[in-house]
Amino acid sequence: MRRCTLADLAAALGRLQLPRDHVYMVHSSLLRFGLIEGGLAGVMACLQRQLGEQATILMPAFSFAFGRTRQWDYHASKAETGALCEYFRKLPGTRRTLHPFHSLSVAGPLAARFQACDSLSSFGPGSPFALLHALGAINIGLGTELEGGATFLHHAEELARVPYRFYKDFPGERRGERGELLPPTCKMYVREIGDGHSYLNRWDHVWQDFLSDGLVRLQRLNGAKVFALDIPAAHARFSQRLAADPYYCAYRQSNPLLEPQA
Repeated sequence: MRRCTLADLAAALGRLQLPRDHVYMVHSSLLRFGLIEGGLAGVMACLQRQLGEQATILMPAFSFAFGRTRQWDYHASKAETGALCEYFRKLPGTRRTLHPFHSLSVAGPLAARFQACDSLSSFGPGSPFALLHALGAINIGLGTELEGGATFLHHAEELARVPYRFYKDFPGERRGERGELLPPTCKMYVREIGDGHSYLNRWDHVWQDFLSDGLVRLQRLNGAKVFALDIPAAHARFSQRLAADPYYCAYRQSNPLLEPQA
C-alpha cells in the first residue's frame, strides 16, 4: 500500500497558500492518499497546524440513515462521511449542528455561532451552509473530487430554486445535545424523482469550469487531489451559470429505482 507522511500532507496544504485562523469546511477521502503516518490524530494535528490554532474548522457529519430510521441523536448518530469526519465529531470541544441529514461538526472560535443556525432545510437560508458563505469560508478537499468535496454548491442550487429539485418533509425523532426532543420535521431540497425518471447532478464540467476560471487552488498527493475553493467566489460563479442555464449541473436519467438524495 502507498504511504504518505505528515510532512507530505503539510507541504501540499502549504502550497495552497491558505490564510491562517480563517473559517474552513473540510471534506476528506483519506484512503486515496494511502497509509498516512500518524493516523487520524496525526492528520488532525497537521490540519490544525496548517490552518491555525484559531481557525474554525467544520467537517460534514451527515447521517443518511435518518431517511430509513427517522431517528437522529446529537451524540449517537455517526458521521457517515469518512473516518476523519467521525474522529473529528468525537473530539472534546467539537460541536454539531442539528439537521438530521446534513449536520456539520465544528470546532473553533465560531463554533457556537454555527451551532445556533436555525434552519429546517439542509442548505437554505439560515443554515450553516449559508453562514459559511456569509463568512467567506474556504472549502478544502483532501483526496476528494468536486463531487463529495464541495457540498456548499447545494446551497447555491437551493437559492436558485433549480427546477429539478423540490422541498420534501422528513418527519422523525431528533434529539439535541442535552437529549431534548427537537421539532420533529425537517426538510430537504431533494432531486426530482418522477414517473420513470430522476435527475442527477453532474459535476465534472463544473470542476473544469472552476479550473478555467482560476478559482481552484490544486495540489496532488500520491496522485489524489488536495484542493481549495473560496466559497463566495465559487458560489457566485456557479450561481451565474445556473441563472443562464438552470440545468447546468443536472441531467435527466430514465427508469431509476432510487430514493430522493441530496
